[in-house]
Amino acid sequence: MKIKYLLICSCLIALLAGCNEDKNNGKDDPNGKKEETVDPAIDVTVGQVLPAWQEGYLDIHSINGGRGEAFYYIFPDGTTMLCDAAGAPPAEKHNYGSDAQGVPSKPNASVNSGSVIVNYIKHFAPAVSGGRLDYFMTSHYHGDHIGSWRSNYAEFGWTPYNKDGQPVSTVNLNNGGFYLNGIAEVGLSIPIDKVLDRGDWSSRPSADYYDDGGQKRYQLYVNYLDYAARNQGTVRETLKIGHDDQIVMKHDPSKYTTFSIRTIASGGDIWTGSGTEVNTSYVPSTAECRTNHAAWAINENIFSNVFLLKYGNFDFFSGGDIQYSGKSAYAWKDIEKPISQVVRKVEGMKASHHSTSNTNSAELLGNLKPDFYIAGVWREVQPNPETLQRVYNANASVRIFTTNLAESNIATLKGKGIDPANFSCTGGHVVIRVLPEGKKYYIYVLNDNNMDYKVKAKYGPYTAYL
Repeated sequence: MKIKYLLICSCLIALLAGCNEDKNNGKDDPNGKKEETVDPAIDVTVGQVLPAWQEGYLDIHSINGGRGEAFYYIFPDGTTMLCDAAGAPPAEKHNYGSDAQGVPSKPNASVNSGSVIVNYIKHFAPAVSGGRLDYFMTSHYHGDHIGSWRSNYAEFGWTPYNKDGQPVSTVNLNNGGFYLNGIAEVGLSIPIDKVLDRGDWSSRPSADYYDDGGQKRYQLYVNYLDYAARNQGTVRETLKIGHDDQIVMKHDPSKYTTFSIRTIASGGDIWTGSGTEVNTSYVPSTAECRTNHAAWAINENIFSNVFLLKYGNFDFFSGGDIQYSGKSAYAWKDIEKPISQVVRKVEGMKASHHSTSNTNSAELLGNLKPDFYIAGVWREVQPNPETLQRVYNANASVRIFTTNLAESNIATLKGKGIDPANFSCTGGHVVIRVLPEGKKYYIYVLNDNNMDYKVKAKYGPYTAYL
């Protein structure tokens, strides 16, 4: 277990420590005087564009287009991974129901969320990436993570393509067609080397699997992957649970031996915490899920891919849309319970399921105790006040970052004793920049009203403790 110590004047101490430990902080001139220099990766001025990633640093970017989640990782050697590609229909053109309206698209409704992701990655991608993504991780098969199906796709500006990647007038799913939204929009502009997901959807099918719209959404995904395999060399691979040797650095791994990503759960199976041993019987079998799909109404969210990233002392948890709702009737629907048993205290986490009401359990948060918490908000009901209270209960000094916050939710939050004025951020792209060796990190918030990527706020340095 990691132990965090509360230090008086911690920010000042961390800053001084950072200056002492940073080997690039200064150099001796011929006269024996120390000439102060700056570190371009962290010499950040509010109002200016965030400096580019540099080798040895770890970047975690929460890209905000207002349509779901997209987290972009740049590993210390320049290896890249995108986890999810938001693709929910724009709120301005789609009704999500009286209790769950969408938040405004960013920078505006005329820009597809896929284009937001593409432009962002092209701006920040390291030169060593060569214009490609090393990995794309599909957390699960929902539209706000991979791209949505809507029969009126043309109204959203989602251009149809045939199986050979040529623009056509109408999408033909039965003949390999797809349209530009979510992962397809990203992949056509930035080819992907490897896609990692939970495998074929028929394995432990969720309720969505038996829905016509859900089937078409998955077919869009499969059709795009087929095109990408034939034309871009993309490989689709099922996530290996409990492994830290599947998602690895591609360019100079021997130089950064303290970096790793261990997969915790996928498709309802969970790492036991011992070697690469996996509990495959926590959730009922594929056959049972198929037989009882109507009565059980299994949510796709519990089958999300979950992983723990580590760089030196710095730890980050990503749980897709895992949740615990429905456990009173079916104990196994609390997928967070076994996951909580194999995780420890972390510096930060991606809020599971956008910080809605049925996720981020007290048990899970009680072990993670995050120092910062990033919620990819795209609906008015996010974040949920009871969920945030559990976050505060786990760590009273936690920093809350939300990529968006609907005006209508402010009163709801305040009515439950959660004041958004205390959040570190209620809108923007959120960037975590971990310094070499993983001992310190900064958090930046970037303007999402345009594509200039100027810094709105800067936090840190913070110290990552063992």
